[in-house]
Amino acid sequence: MTTLLMSLMVTWTDIFEGIGTFFQWCFKGMRVMGHGPNVVIWILIIGTLAYWILRLTKFKKEAKRNGTIE
Repeated sequence: MTTLLMSLMVTWTDIFEGIGTFFQWCFKGMRVMGHGPNVVIWILIIGTLAYWILRLTKFKKEAKRNGTIE
């Protein structure tokens, strides 16, 4: 019975080695992707900013036309 319990017992070393193995696997994938995710994020940011600037100019024109607060 004690050998069965010893084989089922998880130690802190097992937990930290598992976490380390997981992160090594993740970083290998990140190395393969290269700058792809960075480019996608920057395109989203630039696109969102451009959209918002266009909306602001539309709101400003509408405010001038209605005589409301600019």
